[in-house]
Amino acid sequence: MDRGRKAMPVQNKQCHERYIKHCQAMHRSKLKEMKCSIDNKQPKGASHLKTNAKKNALMEERFANIERENRMLLEKMSYIIAKKGGIDNKNDSIQYGRSLNKDRRKRELQKITKQNQLILSRIQESQPTYDHLTWAEEARVNQQFMVNVCEYKPKMGKSAATLSSRISNDGAEATEF
Repeated sequence: MDRGRKAMPVQNKQCHERYIKHCQAMHRSKLKEMKCSIDNKQPKGASHLKTNAKKNALMEERFANIERENRMLLEKMSYIIAKKGGIDNKNDSIQYGRSLNKDRRKRELQKITKQNQLILSRIQESQPTYDHLTWAEEARVNQQFMVNVCEYKPKMGKSAATLSSRISNDGAEATEF
């Protein structure tokens, strides 16, 4: 209701409130439906600026060149398939017949292979630094501590659940609520 004004005497306060709400709703709907009196739309574009004739001509020329080159490649490929039956990529000239350092490269490759085999054997013969069995035992002990300390049964993953079942089977008591 309008609280800024002093109370005006009315016959029925409820009817007056309903009338004021009706007037406010009509005012809001008129504001929503109101159209601007100023045309602020963008002006219509000129049709000669929408189509760029020079650009279109250049694109047509480019596409024509691509078509021509593709057709030439297709003709060459069909000629190769029809006449020769394969691609000739061999170089039979005497100039490139044999590599001069082939033996040296072969010896170098054998030396590297031998070194790699020695390194592999050393790696395979070395003893591991970490002991996974000790880790598993420590995890089992820590799991038992957690079961003993918790008031309610802890939510465990698959491996922890199997550890807990092993713990309870070994005679340690796990309380369940």
